[in-house]
Amino acid sequence: MLKKSLVATLIVLLFFAACKKQNKLDPKVKDLISLNDFDSISVQELPFSFAFDKDSILDYHYTLESFERRNLIDKNAKLNTYFSDSTTFLNSENLFITDSENYPYIGEGYFYTRLPNINEIKVLVFTYQNTDEQETLPYFELQTIDENNKVIDKLILAGGINYDCSWDRQFSIDETYTINIIDNESCFDPEDEKQILTKTVKTAYKVDNDGHIKMLISEGAL
Repeated sequence: MLKKSLVATLIVLLFFAACKKQNKLDPKVKDLISLNDFDSISVQELPFSFAFDKDSILDYHYTLESFERRNLIDKNAKLNTYFSDSTTFLNSENLFITDSENYPYIGEGYFYTRLPNINEIKVLVFTYQNTDEQETLPYFELQTIDENNKVIDKLILAGGINYDCSWDRQFSIDETYTINIIDNESCFDPEDEKQILTKTVKTAYKVDNDGHIKMLISEGAL
């Protein structure tokens, strides 16, 4: 009887040790599994759009700290663990933000909103900010995620730089998951006191039924 009791105790100890080791190796597993009911998360219905208000940029309206104060993000939310970093722009877009030494962004992202599912595919929007460059505005990024919590595809929806050479990206998403993006770039010439090297790029994308994002058309790119 004593021998059986010792064996049972050993099995229990080994089980808890294995669980502890797994959590240490992959801290995201616990958060993903503990999300009991994904459908309980409110959905941002389409159409959905965003553009930076230039009058609010100077008031530090667009920072992660401001988003957190206004309860737009929760830095401890379980959905943050779904975020995948290192997203790049298309080469054809030829944006000078890609010349930054901190591009592409590597770091934490924060759940911003959930969009309607596409079949069984989750569609989430995250936000993040490159704090190494104070002039950089928060990015918004759409990511499609399959039933196994793996990222299928992703697209930077919005972002900006508030500096001598500025860039901002705005977007709109319609009910068919067609995404229209507008990029505006320009540099300020202090000698002539005017904007130079201005460029506008308009790009349309489509999220298809399997969660992949395809470019439909691009106007103004070099």
